[in-house]
Amino acid sequence: MTNYYWIIAQHSGKVLEVKDGSFCSSAEIFQCSKKSGLDPNVDIQLWYFNGGFIVNKRSGFVLDV
Repeated sequence: MTNYYWIIAQHSGKVLEVKDGSFCSSAEIFQCSKKSGLDPNVDIQLWYFNGGFIVNKRSGFVLDV
């Protein structure tokens, strides 16, 4: 079973989200208010760890900074 996490900024309390839920490999990531776990779009804010990478639940793309 995969564990999913919100990535929360300490300074703002906001979470990382994929802009517009994009499936584009160059999609923008920004901070916004945390969605409820019941929100159908919560997957754009959830991340998991896989082989040293941080992966978005919805798109399957890795976070790159």
